[in-house]
Amino acid sequence: LTIKCDADRTVRLTIYHKSLKTVVVPFSLEFTYNPSQNLTPIHGSKQRDNELVRQLCIDTWVANADDLTPFVDVVDPNTVVKSSYTITEEHSRGFCESVGNQAWQYTFARDGILQAPMEYAHIVFTRDMLRLLQSSVFGFGQVNGVHMYNDVTLEDGARMFQVDDELAVTATMNGLTNLRPGKKIKLNWIVERDGKKVATIESAFLVRSHYIDIGNAFERYPQQLITIMLPSAADIAALELNEWFIYCEDTAATLKTNAPIEFCLDSEYRYKSTNVYSSINTTGTVTVQGQNGKRVTIAKIDYKWDTAVKDPVVEFLNRFKVASDVRQFADGGYLLTTKANAHLSRAKVPNSNANYAKYSLDGNPFHLNPYIADFAELPGTITHGLWTSASTRAIVENLAADGQPERI
Repeated sequence: LTIKCDADRTVRLTIYHKSLKTVVVPFSLEFTYNPSQNLTPIHGSKQRDNELVRQLCIDTWVANADDLTPFVDVVDPNTVVKSSYTITEEHSRGFCESVGNQAWQYTFARDGILQAPMEYAHIVFTRDMLRLLQSSVFGFGQVNGVHMYNDVTLEDGARMFQVDDELAVTATMNGLTNLRPGKKIKLNWIVERDGKKVATIESAFLVRSHYIDIGNAFERYPQQLITIMLPSAADIAALELNEWFIYCEDTAATLKTNAPIEFCLDSEYRYKSTNVYSSINTTGTVTVQGQNGKRVTIAKIDYKWDTAVKDPVVEFLNRFKVASDVRQFADGGYLLTTKANAHLSRAKVPNSNANYAKYSLDGNPFHLNPYIADFAELPGTITHGLWTSASTRAIVENLAADGQPERI
């Protein structure tokens, strides 16, 4: 880094960050030195810093690309992002090594097939995910971001990822809202292989101390699956009386008491204030089991409303919602770790995040550059949260699934 003080008392601090491709990206901050103000002689601009941090992330995103791909901004929250990715043997082996996953399925090929870990459901979208987090829609606050969670749902019957798989991603921004600590962004994407869905992922980020204009706040809930059972004829009548419940004209099936009724809903909410919606749009289908055992669509859901506090469709369904079939041990379960295998339940954080950043495609400078991490008021170059997730899942594969990743 360099620091200079010009004749006009402008202090310039420049940090030179080296990207994953060893391209140097400068990050310059400006301050004004005013010695007449004894207690606070150095002044900066938070707005200018926010702009510079965002530009640093954009420049690093470009510098981390194999071919210096130009950054394409996203200005419309309804933008659908599409991308593709091919899993290579070199990359899969390198990734597994970076997270300590030594499963033989990722090391030795059987019948010419080498499997790849489930983390590729996320890796395939990492570059575009970072682009969305640096876009105009997202705004400022990259230095204050926290990765809240990833929710990965694998399709029933879909085989594991394999080397040479060609994966396609379709992604949307499904939420931009304000919470008390800051703004929250929610991203959803679908991973396909050979034209068939393999996984659905939802990921959320919290940006502390940064907020969005409430008029731009929205939240989408696509493909919500809700199963209900109505205990009485009166409850069936109550459902049928709702204007948003519309029977299909060509169906002979009927609603029955104490029988599962499945709703598949798409909801979109716009906000007037933190707790009040300016508009609600919920649509979907209703299916029951027909006489031949197959699902039959008997009705459609169509609800639109302006100012409201709650969605009456979801509120009604939640009253009769059937709990998912989650099986738990009556005695609280049992330990899988013992003194004999305790060493297998430990993961050692690497001394550097560079190797994981290379294979995860997440070259965020706050994970790699100690000066930039210090500027972000972090204790150091913090380890990627997804490294913790991947290394932990490797342990679960080994101890809980008896070394069989396909069981997870």
